[in-house]
Amino acid sequence: MKRKLAIDLGTKRCGFAISDAFSMMAFPLENFSFNENNYDAVILKIQKILAEYSIDTFILGYPTKISGEKIAMTLNVEKFKQKLEENFDIPVVYVNENETTKKATEILINANLSRKKRKNLKDKLAAQLILEKYINRGK
Repeated sequence: MKRKLAIDLGTKRCGFAISDAFSMMAFPLENFSFNENNYDAVILKIQKILAEYSIDTFILGYPTKISGEKIAMTLNVEKFKQKLEENFDIPVVYVNENETTKKATEILINANLSRKKRKNLKDKLAAQLILEKYINRGK
């Protein structure tokens, strides 16, 4: 069975989360830092992840305002989706990522983690929340 890979894309960091083989549970995988807007580096990182895991779907966090209106990062994500489709023969599904980074930060604050530890965990936890949204909407 194949897994889902969730991507929480930022301008300098990206969080990854992965499902179990049955796509029932989501797990934080890792964070990846890159030079600002160097999304080719993210593509190379994904190639490494694909060498380790069998992935059948990319779940890409789609940022908008609460009203659904696009923001500047929305355009970056749309361009990145094109890069994914050009480089991999794997379907890409958008999932609204509203409030996921905020919720991830709240979870980490409630866990009494230091600011440094929160920074190191926030993006992959946000990716996990995005993947959980995807999994739960299929139930």
